[in-house]
Parts: sequence; C-alpha cells; structure tokens
Amino acid sequence: MGKRKSAAKPPPKKRMDKLDTVFSCPFCNHGSSVECRIDMKNLIGEANCRICQESFSTTVNGF
Repeated sequence: MGKRKSAAKPPPKKRMDKLDTVFSCPFCNHGSSVECRIDMKNLIGEANCRICQESFSTTVNGF
C-alpha cells in the first residue's frame, strides 16, 4: 500500500522592499535633492529636484 499524500503548502509570498524616495539629481548632480512621489489614485509618478527645480512626471501602472 502507498503512503498518503501530504497537503502541499503554497510557497511563502515574497515581500517587496520599499523603494528609495530621495536620489541625487542627474542635472545638477546635487546629492539627495530629488524627491519622488507616486499618486496611486491618479496613477501619476513625479520626481522633483529641490535645488535646480527640474521636474519629471509619468504614468505608473497599479500593481
């Protein structure tokens, strides 16, 4: 007679680490001056430099 099959447990979910929200600016090369924000309600991501006032915004996908 064969053994009973054990109930297979689902693999544990991997936690995603939090992404950085402060970076150095590629335009003025000033350290930790670019601040990033993601608006999940409107699906817009924004990056703004506090020193040279450069900004960038794009659409994001809602995972």
